[in-house]
Amino acid sequence: MAKNAYEIRLDVLQMAHADAQMRYLEKLNTHRDDNGRVGNNKIVDDLFPNTTDIIKRAEELYTFVEDKGL
Repeated sequence: MAKNAYEIRLDVLQMAHADAQMRYLEKLNTHRDDNGRVGNNKIVDDLFPNTTDIIKRAEELYTFVEDKGL
């Protein structure tokens, strides 16, 4: 059964959220010391993805899905 436009947009938003989460964890891991701790909470806050970043990424992904020329 084919998905409707709302389901596709939700899937794309979920993919964008998962992508942002993965990027956050990768960046966070680069700031860990030898004991696995992040020394500065400001770093954690600055790396955390915001809603605007997630929506922008979802729009990029949705544009790809919409493009019928691919």
